[in-house]
Amino acid sequence: MKFCPKCGTRLKLKQIKMEKSTAITYVCDNCGFSDKAGKTVTQATEEELVEAPTIKVLGEKEGKLTSLPTTKMECPKCGNGEAMWWFLQTRSGDEPPTQFYRCTKCNHTWRSYS
Repeated sequence: MKFCPKCGTRLKLKQIKMEKSTAITYVCDNCGFSDKAGKTVTQATEEELVEAPTIKVLGEKEGKLTSLPTTKMECPKCGNGEAMWWFLQTRSGDEPPTQFYRCTKCNHTWRSYS
C-alpha cells in the first residue's frame, strides 16, 4: 500500500494502455499525483492489479517498527495455530470493543465479540 507524498491519500493502481502493452501506475484521486509501479505487462489481469495482502504495523517504538502481537488461535480458514490480534471500538462507547484476529499464515481476518 502506498500513500501520496503530496496529500497523504492512499494511491490506487491504474492501468494505462499503450500500443502493445499496458503500464501500471499508482494514481492519487485527490490531487492527481502519479507514480510508475515499475511494471509493464502485455496483458494485465485484475489479479495482477490487486496488491499482495499486507500486515498492518502499529507504529514506531524507539525508531523500530513494531508488529501486532500474536496469540495461539486456530484459523477457521486454514487451521494454522497462530494469529495476530487487535481491538477496535466498532460500536458505541458504552459497548465492549471488538477483538480482531489475522492468521499469520494465510492473512484471513475474523472477529470475536466480547
